[in-house]
Amino acid sequence: MRRLILLTFLFTGFSIFAQNEGNVWYFGENAGLDFSTSPPTALDNGQLNSMEGCSSISDDIGNLLFYTDGTTLWNRNHNAMPNGVGLSGNSSSAQSSTIVNVINSPNLFYVITVGSASGMRYSLVDVNLDNGLGDIVPGRKDILIDMNTHEKVNFTLNRNGDGYWLVTFDEPNYKAYRASGGVIFNGNPVISNIAATSILSDSRGMLKFSPDGSKLINTSINPANGAFLTTFDTLNGVVSNPVQLFGLGFNRFYGAEFSPNSRFIYLNGNSQDSGNSCGNNNQREIYQFDIGSSSNWNTQPIALGGSSGANSGRGALQLANDGKIYFARTCQSWIGVINNPTILGTGANYIDNAIPLLSGTRSREGLPNSYVVNYQQTYNSISGNVLYDLDANGCSVNDVLLPNLFFSFNSASFSSYGISNLNGYYNILSPNGLLTLTPLPENPSYWNFSPANVTVDFPTQASPFTQDFCVTANGTVEDLEVFVLPIEQARPGFDTDYKVVVKNKGNVTSSGSVTLDFEEDFMTLLSTNPNAGNTPSNQLSWSFSNLQPFQMEEYEFTMTLNTPTATVNPLNGGDMLTFTGTVIGTGTDAMPADNVMVFDQTVVNSYDPNDKTCLEGETIDPADVGEYVHYMIRFENTGTASAVNIVVKDEIDLTQFDITTLIPLGGSHDYYTRIREGNVVEFIHEDINLDFNDATNDGYVLFKIKTLNTLVAGDTFDNTAEIFFDFNFPIITNTETVTVMSTASVGEPTDSSIKVYPNPAKSFINLSASNSLESVTIMDINGRTLSQTNFTGNTTEQRISLENLSSGVYFVTIQSDLGQKVEKLIVE
Repeated sequence: MRRLILLTFLFTGFSIFAQNEGNVWYFGENAGLDFSTSPPTALDNGQLNSMEGCSSISDDIGNLLFYTDGTTLWNRNHNAMPNGVGLSGNSSSAQSSTIVNVINSPNLFYVITVGSASGMRYSLVDVNLDNGLGDIVPGRKDILIDMNTHEKVNFTLNRNGDGYWLVTFDEPNYKAYRASGGVIFNGNPVISNIAATSILSDSRGMLKFSPDGSKLINTSINPANGAFLTTFDTLNGVVSNPVQLFGLGFNRFYGAEFSPNSRFIYLNGNSQDSGNSCGNNNQREIYQFDIGSSSNWNTQPIALGGSSGANSGRGALQLANDGKIYFARTCQSWIGVINNPTILGTGANYIDNAIPLLSGTRSREGLPNSYVVNYQQTYNSISGNVLYDLDANGCSVNDVLLPNLFFSFNSASFSSYGISNLNGYYNILSPNGLLTLTPLPENPSYWNFSPANVTVDFPTQASPFTQDFCVTANGTVEDLEVFVLPIEQARPGFDTDYKVVVKNKGNVTSSGSVTLDFEEDFMTLLSTNPNAGNTPSNQLSWSFSNLQPFQMEEYEFTMTLNTPTATVNPLNGGDMLTFTGTVIGTGTDAMPADNVMVFDQTVVNSYDPNDKTCLEGETIDPADVGEYVHYMIRFENTGTASAVNIVVKDEIDLTQFDITTLIPLGGSHDYYTRIREGNVVEFIHEDINLDFNDATNDGYVLFKIKTLNTLVAGDTFDNTAEIFFDFNFPIITNTETVTVMSTASVGEPTDSSIKVYPNPAKSFINLSASNSLESVTIMDINGRTLSQTNFTGNTTEQRISLENLSSGVYFVTIQSDLGQKVEKLIVE
């Protein structure tokens, strides 16, 4: 017997874009940072050695894809791509290279390069080329966009969300180029002539968009120029409304960045044009400008800190996916950080010696030019522990930690979801605003939460915000659930593995027994683990005791299926095998409907080892609409090397399912669950090193979710999963389609007035209808008729004895003079 607690971890994520694309940085002299930890982990395995320009890109779970200095593209193995050398960028240009994903094409990326002699060009990289290591698409290398662009370039999403604006500056003109479908259109850019910016004659500096795309900052190292803030129209690409910014004495501006909420501008001001050499004397400062806060906001910034002397040169400022802004400390083995960039004043907390770099590496002036739209909402967090007060004496560190608790986190304009991890810990990110965090247990009436919910007001309240929840039982409730899992598909003549799982959903410790009924005519029992009782011969049975709330027990069994050539009861593709799991506790179960699960498995002759199955089968009765359905997603490594990381991605159709009812129910390997974009569920297996040998190369995840109660007879709901093995393109499973269909005979009208009660029943059932009852037929789960009773007269009520039936699941067909009704009956 395997007793376990559900292995589900926290999720954080909200934007329509992947926030992990900037997870790994390479910059300076072979320096790097990995933002999958906090603080980020320093790296020294990169090949990049650049004074300024650089860019890196990761996939949507944070794995490095490739990086560049504007002249060479290195893949994730730190080797130059076959066609990725000799690009026309320049590593001494501040924004010599930029990488951005092509919308709706997860394998394609624009790489923009800039060189003073070669202008601005782009290449198209396909990460599926070169056996998944990536390369430039043939014929799509170094395509000219504009010869007059020397240094400054950046991009933002257009208002329609189907492409980008690529914006450059050639004083006094801003040029906005359209990019979509893997093409950057180099003809007829939108040109905005702003006379005021003609003083920015020194091309050295930065062009940065605010995360919301509405603002653009343009810096220059000429002390008379300052910097210019403009507005940007994401619909038509027009730049307008210039406002000149000055520092407090240091007006040679170089690095620039916006806070994640687009309220503040941060500039690196310098006293000298220190050039690219190390050892030059300079005095520098990090300034914070609060946009529009007062009439002189643009000339009275707040100085956050800096340094002077040798090796205090200018540096880039770059927003990262942890919501912090990092500063390139040129010629140093450290980089600086603004820890709280959404906080006004010194509370923003700039630290000069914040992140140490590894020996043999150091920062220069540049940091990777990243797509900050991804990070516009990543700047507050709320976290805490969920404790279950089992002994009812108040929550303490000695109490049970409550795993797998679903949370909603909402405001008037924002919603997100999270799930507590195995240790009862949750951590959810959020934007600014007044937000309410609410725990959403599967059965709210079983529990009392203290507090019931919590409201936070960011940034009025400091982030991170900590809130623990104490959970106590509301009364005494026994509630057990059973489900049957096919670990493999059923193929005639093969040994097939299965599991029966019991879960304690109640708030009391439970004991009892579980049985599994199977069709012994079509299969032979090979083994069970733990050992099961096998009397009668078509049933397995196990007992359990002291099952704690939120715990599960697993029971494994293996069947040898009949062959198609068997002389008796041959098994062929398309046949149906039925398994019934039943759990019975020692008390009265609060939800007896899920004490029984009938699993119908279709026999196949060949199969895809990566598939998706609805355990309820291809149809559900209209009476089951709005209830849980169970999905199992299986994956198998059919490659030639172990798979280190596997992500199972499932996009939930919100017109068919209620995402707030999703409950992960475990799997073959440890994983954590996250929900992003409001409906994309990812089961993330990290460092599992799934073998590629036949005996040990497969796995699965299981979850349940409720359909919407608006579905009606004839409707279908479907679901497809994507399975990512490391960096390979996803394997797409079958589309599992389920139809809402009455189990009444085809062509037979349904009499909805017919009632059957009680259900579950013990010794009898009552039948009632508005029309005359004619007959009742009781069948077992294999379709065998056990009894049929005909009625005479115009009776509308009858009582039927169940004394000859053992505990289990049956189907009752009641016929009236109007029609019939078929109902599942549970006999206790």
